[in-house]
Amino acid sequence: MPSEQSKRAVPSKGPFQWADRMITWAFFLASAKGDRAEAARELAETEEAMAATKAARAGGIGRKSEPVWVQAMSTLGFRAGAWFVIAALVLVGGLFLPRTEPAGYLTVTVAAFPAALCVSREAGHEIARSALRRARLTERGRLWYSRVQHDGFVALLVLPLWAACAAAVQPWA
Repeated sequence: MPSEQSKRAVPSKGPFQWADRMITWAFFLASAKGDRAEAARELAETEEAMAATKAARAGGIGRKSEPVWVQAMSTLGFRAGAWFVIAALVLVGGLFLPRTEPAGYLTVTVAAFPAALCVSREAGHEIARSALRRARLTERGRLWYSRVQHDGFVALLVLPLWAACAAAVQPWA
């Protein structure tokens, strides 16, 4: 049964956070062999851990909170990997589209969003990993950990990653 805290937890409302939740839920659903209740319970626990680490204060990471940080770190690592695979599939799939300028720009535009999510989730994963390794969350690390998981940060990353994807695909050629 979900804990009282997970029953009270408000789901993420941003579009990128919603997409993260859906990817994580799909993974839990597959690992639970279609058991929706089990997948929902695992997702609630994961969201609890993510919220707890996001609300953490700078300072030492005690033995009590270490499992929460480990769960959040592994979740961020999984999400970064999933978004990388999605971005790669979009870019490779775009190569099979007709070589026209609109098709190239469409591929680049669609691939920029999962690429930005991959970068932001990997940054969060690395910050959590560093904090766990040192058993301490610095003030700067806490600020960046909150920033990289925010939808606004992901939106800011889309433009430079769109340019990087465009340089890789070269839709104008």
